[in-house]
Amino acid sequence: MASKATKDHMRVAIDMQTTQGQKTGFGFYVQNLVRNLERIDRKHQYLKLYAHGEGDFNSTKRWWWDQVQVPRLANALKADILHQPAFSAPAFFHGPTVVTVHDLIAIHFEQDIPLGSRLYFGKWMPFSYRFADHMIVISEHTKQDVMELLGIPEEQLTVIYEAVDTVFRPVVDKEQLERVRKKYGTGEKFLLHVGTLNPRKNLEFLVKVFAEVRKKVRADWKLVITGKKGWYYEGLFDAVRALGLERSVIFTGYVDDHDKPLLYNAASIFTFPSLYEGAGLPPLEAMSCGVPTVSSDTSSLPEMVGAGGILLSPTDMAGWTKALVSLMTDALLRREIGGRGRKQARRFSWERTARETIRVYERVHRAYHTTKH
Repeated sequence: MASKATKDHMRVAIDMQTTQGQKTGFGFYVQNLVRNLERIDRKHQYLKLYAHGEGDFNSTKRWWWDQVQVPRLANALKADILHQPAFSAPAFFHGPTVVTVHDLIAIHFEQDIPLGSRLYFGKWMPFSYRFADHMIVISEHTKQDVMELLGIPEEQLTVIYEAVDTVFRPVVDKEQLERVRKKYGTGEKFLLHVGTLNPRKNLEFLVKVFAEVRKKVRADWKLVITGKKGWYYEGLFDAVRALGLERSVIFTGYVDDHDKPLLYNAASIFTFPSLYEGAGLPPLEAMSCGVPTVSSDTSSLPEMVGAGGILLSPTDMAGWTKALVSLMTDALLRREIGGRGRKQARRFSWERTARETIRVYERVHRAYHTTKH
């Protein structure tokens, strides 16, 4: 039996693969969580597990990494606990495992996902959660989903909210903002959307709303859509062409980490009509920058946006059109909603996320040793 001193000090292995290459929401979660764990925690040691190469994994590579490479590395490093912060829980780690569940999108929206990915994300990943000793879920909505769809008991789940990086804050340097507007060809006034391009983001709806809005406001406004191409994005480009908006809708592709806070700050309004989000960090990033935010009222988004933005049904075209026209034509209203957003965003912090995560590690580690001895 390990001594108390040894038990008090844990070696925690964390899969860092999502922070390599072009990061999406998973990567930003892992990067910020680990940065804050290391900053505030002097008691435990964090072992970061990286993959060779920086390319995105397909489903087969992902399975091999999760189930073979990650536990092999963690076992070799004599980790006391293993945290899988984004993907499937490994079956063959020698100690206790914690997994973070972000959402059950692949179950809700399987029609939007190719077969190979559907089998991994919609079947294998949910099945693998039974190998975990405990699950962190990133919203109350995801917690309810996991309990209802997977039948996992409440005592195995802890809700820990994400936050946004401190780089997302108001920027007043006009030169920097002008540089980013020029670089991405946004024009002076624009609506912004941030996120991977796929049907769940409901961007065809947003483009149609923008077409309606342009009938009611001056034509120099643009809609700027950032993010890399995901699954089944082609319909979005077809919709832009069909509505004759090629010169007014700007696709930036993937935006690097340095430019992202500036792009938020340069925007006049942030729009997020997503059909489903496990957490929905982009609205929180926008609100942290003081950008007035209009978001859909589905899934976890009301938990994040709260009273800090305007929440609307992702199918209510008339409601979205009215809200955007009001904001586009009223600078005082933009300022008021932007201020409310900043106040809401301050409720979330990565330090708090890290402290609550450490408590989960310690609880799981203690319970594991209690049952073993």
